[in-house]
Amino acid sequence: MLDDLRGFSRGMYANWFWHRPLHLLIDAGEGLQLALGANVFSPSVLAITHGHSDHVLGLPGLLAARRFGKGASDKPLTVVYPEHSRGVQAARDLLGTAYADVVFPINWVVVTAGDAVPLGKGRSLEAFAVRHVPDEPAVGYRVVETKRRLKPEFAGLSQADVEAAALDGRRDTLLEEVAHVRFAHSGDAMPIDPALVTGADLLVHDATFLEEPDRRYPIHATTEEALAVGRDAGVKALILYHLSIRYDRAAALPALRAQVAASGFTGECWLLDEGELLPLR
Repeated sequence: MLDDLRGFSRGMYANWFWHRPLHLLIDAGEGLQLALGANVFSPSVLAITHGHSDHVLGLPGLLAARRFGKGASDKPLTVVYPEHSRGVQAARDLLGTAYADVVFPINWVVVTAGDAVPLGKGRSLEAFAVRHVPDEPAVGYRVVETKRRLKPEFAGLSQADVEAAALDGRRDTLLEEVAHVRFAHSGDAMPIDPALVTGADLLVHDATFLEEPDRRYPIHATTEEALAVGRDAGVKALILYHLSIRYDRAAALPALRAQVAASGFTGECWLLDEGELLPLR
């Protein structure tokens, strides 16, 4: 799995995450285009969780690198962002001023909680409500994949029976559509509702504070809260991100690994710290 994932997280400085198989970027912190390098043309969708500087200041550089770099400079990029985001609008204004005479192949898509953007192959990117700061709109995102499977009452049929039903035109009566969460990202937020990410293959969740007393305002999750979301949702893998720079890593990592061991979360677990995915098992 890790070969398909890249990211960077340093709270208040730069945050972004790239899911290679989905051609999806979440957020655009500074240094994004340098980190992607030759892969700068690979993402098809950039979904911005909110407009704070550590999530959007890499947007002008990313777009400039795609437009002026050697490669698929005409490949369209869809940029999804929350309605009324002042930070994203500021980045758009900068692009309009700095590159007034340049046509960028960009599709800007404004979303609110509950909106969905098609990704193709039976997948959609869905925005969901999160709790962050009151003066900057914020959403989380999940990629939902719809598949067809045998209805439970027909699970005991043999392959020959299924094939015979298909030949008789009864295939649709045997199948049902099911939605599965391939990937989800909370953005900067308090703990999200586990029901949003039940059974997800991968969840990236805010985990800013090691201890609840360290949190002055209800705008970021603790590591224990993020682990509880992963446990209660039954996600297969969890990445904690946005750990505060106040914590010395040499002391914080053993404490965090102890929290993981005691949490009841049984899936794979990592901390995204700057550009590294550190195992927490």
